[in-house]
Amino acid sequence: MNKSEIRRQLFARIRALQPIERADHSAAIRSWLERDPSFQKAAVVFSFLALPGEPDLAPLVEAFPQKRWAFSRVTADDRITFHTMRGIGEAVMGSHGILEPDPTRHPEASPLDADLFLIPGVGFDPMTGTRLGRGKGHYDRYLSVARIKPLPAERVGVAFSIQCLDLVPEDHDIAMDRIVSEAGWA
Repeated sequence: MNKSEIRRQLFARIRALQPIERADHSAAIRSWLERDPSFQKAAVVFSFLALPGEPDLAPLVEAFPQKRWAFSRVTADDRITFHTMRGIGEAVMGSHGILEPDPTRHPEASPLDADLFLIPGVGFDPMTGTRLGRGKGHYDRYLSVARIKPLPAERVGVAFSIQCLDLVPEDHDIAMDRIVSEAGWA
């Protein structure tokens, strides 16, 4: 099965989740993260503002204001960048119709500053850490830069358990160190 077909199947699984299930699963994921030693010690967390169907991590920002939070946005030239924000309420509707940091108000953060990456995806392989994204390679390109740090930040894939499956990694794929879902850590 090719990546496009796998994505279609995974998106169908995600759409089949009821809103209350997504909310409950998101709360469970946040609970796993809150208790995780890597999350607890991370001073700088690079995260995401959830697209429809993605786990909602926004309450973590409010619960941990002492951390420096950076959130992703896609630029006009189709790159991903991260910008620091104090709270989710500072996000604006971006050109792609999704909430994102305002680059005129929120400074861009260097990937080398991150202590922890919380990364969404369409699918994840818990055995290999392989991540299947939306097909543009934004995170793989960005994370390849972050890997040059002497002690690279941990990469945590964030997903619902229905998004976990066997995937064949490709040479350009940047593997996750761990994956968290409502079912726990993989």
